[in-house]
Amino acid sequence: MTRSLSNRNAFTLIELMIVIVILGLMASLLIVTTGSISATAKSAQDSTHLRSIALANATFAADNKERLFCPRTETNDGIPGDPVNPSTTPEQIKRMWVHGFDDNVENMGSDLTELNSALTEGAAWDYLGDSSIYKSPLDTTERLRSYSLNAFVGVDRCADEYPEMVGVFLPAYNTRYRVPCRTAAAIPQPGMTICAIGEVDAGTSAGFSQSANINGWLVSPNPNMPLWKDTPALWNQSRVNFSLMDGSVDTVTVQQADLIRAKIAQTGSSHNIMIGATDQDKVDFQTFNSRLLPGVLNFRTDADQE
Repeated sequence: MTRSLSNRNAFTLIELMIVIVILGLMASLLIVTTGSISATAKSAQDSTHLRSIALANATFAADNKERLFCPRTETNDGIPGDPVNPSTTPEQIKRMWVHGFDDNVENMGSDLTELNSALTEGAAWDYLGDSSIYKSPLDTTERLRSYSLNAFVGVDRCADEYPEMVGVFLPAYNTRYRVPCRTAAAIPQPGMTICAIGEVDAGTSAGFSQSANINGWLVSPNPNMPLWKDTPALWNQSRVNFSLMDGSVDTVTVQQADLIRAKIAQTGSSHNIMIGATDQDKVDFQTFNSRLLPGVLNFRTDADQE
């Protein structure tokens, strides 16, 4: 007896299982490939935003007697002209790239939320004019701004115009590190000096949710003191993009990204992270430390503890 035509054309159970497995593998490959393309596209857009900020800084300087954006985002309540704790001057406020203070922010518990006016009233707005540029496509939070400026660039006295510090962090910011860098001419190696970088400021409410970035981004300027005053945002696996003062963009791979993430999770803070003091521990730290203000800060040694 011969089989019917319908029986001869039917798939066997094994053949159906093989087809399902093949389709599943193809779908998995498609998902992985699509995810990789999406991550690559977001990283490229992140670099574009960072470059736009660097170019805006250069254009602002050309329009303002070479004075660069001030990296602070809030004013310092000190004493006018005081050498230890000076208040923020009107000239510095004018140059602050973001105005994250007064009515431009809201406090949600211990988290600081910037309003759109913090961007539009800042010095960078006239040169960027688009709030989306302040936000990295890699940043999954609801914040308006992902980026911070190098705290050692665009300042009159030291990192972020900080007042004199006392205690454990004194060696990192005082005396010899009070280097003015108001203008582009004060940067000896613009192609090696960070302009803007993604940052995560961890707040303390809602399980250490991500808060608005406050002031500039920095690590200890002492290459022998591996203190991450701020950690870079580790959104893109272990890769970190940042723009440089010549308008270019660079990407570095952080070797101890998982360890940094673990430290942040352990302490609930992205600030004052100390990984260790061995040469291996210092590799990532010195990669960023060497780009704070090379040619000015990188000659510092252990003796600079004043």
